[in-house]
Amino acid sequence: MKRFASIAAAAVLLVAFASTAMGAVGWCGNIWPNNGVTYTSNDNIDTYVQVWKEGVTDTVGQGAGIEAYLYYKCDTGADFTEVAMTYNTDVGDNDEYTGQIPAGHGCTTVEYYIKVVDTTDMAECYGSDQAGNPPNFFLPITEVTSQDVLVTFQVCIPEGSAGDVCVTGSDPAITNWSQPGVLMAQPCPAQSPNLYDITVTFAAGANPFVQYKYQKDDCLTWDCDPNHEFVIDDSGPTQTLPLDTWCWGTPDCPACGSPVEESSWGTVKALYR
Repeated sequence: MKRFASIAAAAVLLVAFASTAMGAVGWCGNIWPNNGVTYTSNDNIDTYVQVWKEGVTDTVGQGAGIEAYLYYKCDTGADFTEVAMTYNTDVGDNDEYTGQIPAGHGCTTVEYYIKVVDTTDMAECYGSDQAGNPPNFFLPITEVTSQDVLVTFQVCIPEGSAGDVCVTGSDPAITNWSQPGVLMAQPCPAQSPNLYDITVTFAAGANPFVQYKYQKDDCLTWDCDPNHEFVIDDSGPTQTLPLDTWCWGTPDCPACGSPVEESSWGTVKALYR
């Protein structure tokens, strides 16, 4: 997987400051989106970075003397566009900054990285993404889906759930990672009390690459990392995903079977006369 800039000068720049940057601001990273996350040509891509500096970012609000810049381009382009990022929120002792790569860039792949600057000494920090990948980051750009698709999710929770079960993820159809997600149902509680499913409509024009997670215990407890993911198959109107298991365990949920007809022993014997 590609990591650093295709332009030699950019690669040298990132390496040159690697050691001094960490001492200057303490730490920067948790960049989103991760390398390889797919967006559509219609998406505005919101980017995030967190930074920590002792006695600066661990106070309420924006710490003084910290700036962040987003740099992006098409991976075949020559020049990066610079965007001054804005303070977003406190995340524990970290300050988080955000910036946007707007739709209409015309890229088939967006290349980007983020620079954090400590203005007290102009030292720079280039952080990794939330998956631990170092910069630069590459985001494939895809076309949107051509028709509505009914997608069925199904999950086995062997230990059961103390309340409702939901699914949430990276599309508005499943609440864009909001909590709670979309409420799931038990298709056959008598036969398989720990099996849950739901069918959701993903509208035409959606990003075909979807990440998702389950929530149990009245949708308060989140499934384990990593995220589940699938590609919407818009060649037809319906799609059923394989059975998932809570926290990637071994499935232990019987499938919903067909009703069994009750027959007397005499009727059964008669069939073989």
